[in-house]
Amino acid sequence: MSGMIRICAVICFLAIRSAFALGLPLTDGMNKRGGLSGCQNTQEHLVTVNGVRVHYVEAGSGQTVVLIHGNAGSLDDFAYRAIGFLCGEYKVVAIDRPGHGKSDRLAKGSSRLESQAALLHDTLRLLGINRPILVGHSWGASLALACALRYQDDISSMILLAPAAYAEKAQTGSWMTAFLKPPLVGDLSLAVGKLVFGKHMLKKELERAFYPQTVPDDYLRSVKALWLGRKQLRSYLEDESRLNASLELLSKRYSEIHLPVIIVTGDSDKIVSPQENAYRLKATISRSQLVELKHTGHEIPQTDPQSICDALALISSSTAHCSVQ
Repeated sequence: MSGMIRICAVICFLAIRSAFALGLPLTDGMNKRGGLSGCQNTQEHLVTVNGVRVHYVEAGSGQTVVLIHGNAGSLDDFAYRAIGFLCGEYKVVAIDRPGHGKSDRLAKGSSRLESQAALLHDTLRLLGINRPILVGHSWGASLALACALRYQDDISSMILLAPAAYAEKAQTGSWMTAFLKPPLVGDLSLAVGKLVFGKHMLKKELERAFYPQTVPDDYLRSVKALWLGRKQLRSYLEDESRLNASLELLSKRYSEIHLPVIIVTGDSDKIVSPQENAYRLKATISRSQLVELKHTGHEIPQTDPQSICDALALISSSTAHCSVQ
C-alpha cells in the first residue's frame, strides 16, 4: 500500500479487430457498493486486447471520463464512492490496470508505464472511446502522464489525483525495499511479501494513506480480499519496483504536455509528497491548475470524490453539478 505512490508501438488494425468483449453481471460486491447502486447503464465487462483480458466497469452517460487506479488497488477504489458522484453527469469507465483486480498481466514489460499506457490506449480504441478525460490516482496518475506523452492527440484533458510524477530519491522506510531487486520478483519475495504485507501491515499502511481521515471498515475488509492474492501482490511489487526508472525518463518531457490538466493534492499526504510532485508538476505543465485540499491525505477518490467533480467543472467550465446518485 505504501506503493500507492507510485507507450510504445501502435497496434495494427487486424489485431484490434480480433479483440472481443464479454459482458458480465456485476458482482455482488459491486451491486451492494453505494458508489454504483444509483448509477444508470451500469455494466461490467472483460475485453481482450492484444491477447490480454482487461476488466472494466462503465456507468452513466455523457462525456467519457476514464478512471485509473493506483498501486496497489483496483477499479473498486473508484467504485467505492467516486463513480456514484460522477455517473449522473458523465459516462464513467473505470479500468483495472494489468495484473490488478480482474485484469490479466501483460506477458512482457507489464510493469513499465510505457507498456501499460499502450494497453490502455488500445483498450480505449477498441471500446470506441475518443478523446476522453483521463483521471489518474497516484500510480494511475503516472500512467495518465505516460499516455499524454505518447497519445496526446487522443486525450481531451487530465485530472491527476495525488500524482506520483517524479522518481523518489529513496524508498527508505518502506517494508518492500528489501524485496524489490531486479530483474524478477520471485516466489520467495512473494511469500515473504505476503507474510509481511498481511492484514496487520495492510491496515497500518492504509492508515498512513487515509490520514488524517480514518480507514472505513468496509473498505478495509474489501481490500484484504482483493490485494493479497498472488497475482495482485506480484503486480504490485513489480509495478512499484520499476516506477522510478520510467519516471526518470518521462519527467524530462512533461513540458511537452499542452492539454488542460487539473492537479489535485492533499495537504496532509503521507504517501506522495505534494511539494516534490504536484507542485513541481504544476510549474512544468503550462496549462495546468493546482488544487490543494485541506486536511486531506492520499486517498482522494475514497475520501473526497466531490473534488473530482469540482476538477471536471474547472476543465469544462460547465455548471454541471455532480451528486451521489
